[in-house]
Amino acid sequence: MDSVYSNETFEKAASFGVAANLTTYLVKRFNIGQLQATNVTNIFFATLNFTPLLGAFISDSYLGRFKTLACGCFATLLGILGVTLTASLPALKPELCNQTSQLGGHCNSPSTLQLGVLYLSLGLLTIGGGAIRPCSLPFGVDQFDQTDEKSRKGLNSYYNWYYSTSTAALVFSMTVLIYIQTNISWAIGFGIPTFFMFSAIIIFFAGARLYVHVPPEGSIFSGIAQVFVASFKKRRLNLSCSHDINKPELMLYNPPTRGNRIFRLPLTSQFRFLNKGAIMRDDDINDDGSARNSWELCSIQQIEEVKCLIRIAPICFSGILCFVAMAQQFTFIILQAFTMDSHLGPHFEIPAGSVVSISLIALTVFIPIYDQLMVPLARKLTGLEGGITLLQRQGVGLVISPISMVVAGLVEHKRRDSALSNGGHVAPC
Repeated sequence: MDSVYSNETFEKAASFGVAANLTTYLVKRFNIGQLQATNVTNIFFATLNFTPLLGAFISDSYLGRFKTLACGCFATLLGILGVTLTASLPALKPELCNQTSQLGGHCNSPSTLQLGVLYLSLGLLTIGGGAIRPCSLPFGVDQFDQTDEKSRKGLNSYYNWYYSTSTAALVFSMTVLIYIQTNISWAIGFGIPTFFMFSAIIIFFAGARLYVHVPPEGSIFSGIAQVFVASFKKRRLNLSCSHDINKPELMLYNPPTRGNRIFRLPLTSQFRFLNKGAIMRDDDINDDGSARNSWELCSIQQIEEVKCLIRIAPICFSGILCFVAMAQQFTFIILQAFTMDSHLGPHFEIPAGSVVSISLIALTVFIPIYDQLMVPLARKLTGLEGGITLLQRQGVGLVISPISMVVAGLVEHKRRDSALSNGGHVAPC
């Protein structure tokens, strides 16, 4: 498991070592306008969050997690190496522009070749992230036998170490690496993540012979589509009460689950129309008891898994509001920090890109306060073990997210008025 931990830590430090300070790099070193830099950063992060869907499909359907992770690591390495070259080679970056010229808009714009290399590198980073993100955590889980009690305890420890090392890597990237990039050298600041990613690949393949390889079992997206298609095809069939819930084995397809990693779900009456996809007809079953056509007959397990997804869909969509607010940390919040006094004492200035780390620091401080003080108090009031329910916790977060944007807007209003009243040229928001 040390190989999995180390690979994940180095990969996180490498990818966020580039992504966290991307807006600053585009504006300060590539002479790209602030609004265009914001658009590029937003597109990059949007693509980076979308490609894992494609990566998960490829992993589950064709390659498996190990091969998908391997491809993702190499794509990420090439992407980071490309960004490092744009910061190192004079031919791949525009001439350095001083602050006065930047304020006046007189800087040399990057050439088509320079932008092409940069965007190609960012594209490789999104491909690598799309392969690594959906497979990294599940691949570690694959190494544990969940039927063994000792292994299950190790799995809990794995989750703790996974998130702890990932958070440590993020904090390092958003503080130390950003400081090096902004105040010492962009080439060195990107070269360090390149070295990290190279080390991650070596560590990952060093444990290749020891890994448990779970073969691909088909994409979850195909399974979801099969449930809806089978239910639609059998929409005219009737579900009698005798095989609704109490006796589903009479007429509904309910084979044993494959492997020891899947827990059988009981049949429910919610979204009852989907249950028709499990109605067995004479020509639906092979001699060995398997479904002849997966698009015409689905198991109860498949149907109940789709129902679970439908139930949590509102929760997932409500989280969009929170993530929209969080995404501003990498764009407009950094642009605000460009024009504000971020000195701590006479000799140290917080880099604009490191402002993002404030949320991580606040999270690190708040979690023990919440766990040790707020939860016991709430437990006395509500009688719940966790103080409040998970949905209530998420609701509080959804309320705080727009409030944070209101505060950011008030700060920007004050900052912009101050810049204009003092003859400042930068008022981007």
